[in-house]
Amino acid sequence: MSPAYVLEPTYDTLRRRLFAGVWPSGQRLEAARLAAELGVSMTPVRDSLNRLAGERLVHSSPGEGFQVPLLSETELRGLIDWHRALIDVALGPRGTIAMPTELPQGHDGIGERTAILFTAIASTAQSLELHWALGNAAARLGCYRRHEETVLDDAHSELAALEALVRVGKRDGLVRAIERYHDRRRTVAGDLVHAARYAGSSDA
Repeated sequence: MSPAYVLEPTYDTLRRRLFAGVWPSGQRLEAARLAAELGVSMTPVRDSLNRLAGERLVHSSPGEGFQVPLLSETELRGLIDWHRALIDVALGPRGTIAMPTELPQGHDGIGERTAILFTAIASTAQSLELHWALGNAAARLGCYRRHEETVLDDAHSELAALEALVRVGKRDGLVRAIERYHDRRRTVAGDLVHAARYAGSSDA
């Protein structure tokens, strides 16, 4: 096992790349190339990939190594539904929710921007289990969220509207907007799967 001071930054870097959708669906993650890129030995990379596989964020199979999960259209819809259910739990039955006045700034593309937004919503429930589950779903959705800005031409303005509702903190308007958000992505799930599967990438 790698020492924590090497393992944790390596794991965090790989997980953040999944959030951002750096790699296309099905991309092989070669430990040697990642180690050279990150300037670490192969041991913390392998340990991190095994940890991510245990969290179902990457797929591992004998003889094939590690790869970004390759979801079908039906599986992606199921994951979108799961994400929606988690957000419903976070919002709860309250009429007003306590939100941060400002969301954290800075992100690496639409995937991470979306994850930051929904993490802020989940934080209102003050549940570590919910926070972990939502983060897990966000990382698995990363390579699909990356393509929302091409499949849905107003994806960024839609996120901006959701962010504005989060800052106001009124539950009813936010619930309706989040329902529309998930419904739209269920509708274009097939397009997102196709885009994520055939996106070119030199990263591995």
